[in-house]
Amino acid sequence: MSKKGGLLKAIVGVAALATAAKVGYDKYKKTKEDYVREEEDSIDAEIKKYNAIFEKKVIEVEDEEFTGCEMKAVGARTVLDLGLAVFEKDVYISLEAINSLVSIIIPEGVNVACDISRTVCRVKNLVENNEEDGTHTVYIIGKATGSNIEILPVNFYIDDDDDFEDEETFVSNYKSDSEDKEAELASEAAEVAASASKTASDSKTASESVSESVSESVSESASASEPAAKDSLDSFPFGTEEE
Repeated sequence: MSKKGGLLKAIVGVAALATAAKVGYDKYKKTKEDYVREEEDSIDAEIKKYNAIFEKKVIEVEDEEFTGCEMKAVGARTVLDLGLAVFEKDVYISLEAINSLVSIIIPEGVNVACDISRTVCRVKNLVENNEEDGTHTVYIIGKATGSNIEILPVNFYIDDDDDFEDEETFVSNYKSDSEDKEAELASEAAEVAASASKTASDSKTASESVSESVSESVSESASASEPAAKDSLDSFPFGTEEE
């Protein structure tokens, strides 16, 4: 009876998990469809919408005026690249992020102001604002939960001196360093092996020497004890037979 009860509980548990998985997938599917529909409906709008759910998404605005947008990210890695966008006025970016990584790249000569309410979240703004007249500002507002938000200048990952090694040189140097390191490790391993072998040989020699010394001592002790034992036997007062 107990086995049947346990089996019934297992079946019920599996069924519950399957139902929960189906409900979760249906919810994800519906949200995904809503997000796609929102984007498509905003194609011709002044304020476009960019949505991402459990995916990696890169939005690039190039050689056209950027007038602001709305962004939603759920479990996503989203990049909004405005490095080549044109700014004619101050604009707003409305952001909502849940368990996501969001990067917003800002071109030179554009300021940034952030007002993002956050819960277990980090917001990092690396853009240095300037005080020149006529400088436009991107205002980033919204909320983020369990997310990492970073606002980066367009040249953040570029070396100002353009001092880069070409790929072949890099690979060659890396290979050479690796070979040198391997040779060094092999040499060290050989030295350790030789040292271990010498130690083992010395230990064997010492052991043999101790064994020989012990054998000699035992032999000498036995030789010395034989006469004494014989004398003791001769002097022992054994009884004689009476005639």
